[in-house]
Amino acid sequence: MTGDEIRTARKHLGLTQKQLAEVMGYSDKTYVTAIETDKRSMSDQGQKLLQAYLSGYRPTDWPVKS
Repeated sequence: MTGDEIRTARKHLGLTQKQLAEVMGYSDKTYVTAIETDKRSMSDQGQKLLQAYLSGYRPTDWPVKS
C-alpha cells in the first residue's frame, strides 16, 4: 500500500494519526506521518491488519464507534 492509500484507509476508518498509531501498536503518530508521506513503509503484517480493520474487524478497545 502507498502512503496515500494508507491515509485514505485511516480516514475511511475515522481515525486520527494518533489513533491509528495506537491500534497498530506504533509508539506515536510521527510513525504514521512517515508512512503516509512514503518516508517509511508499513510492514506486510501491518498492511494485513489494516485490511482486516477495513473489512470490519474491530478489537474491543477500538477508539471510535463503528
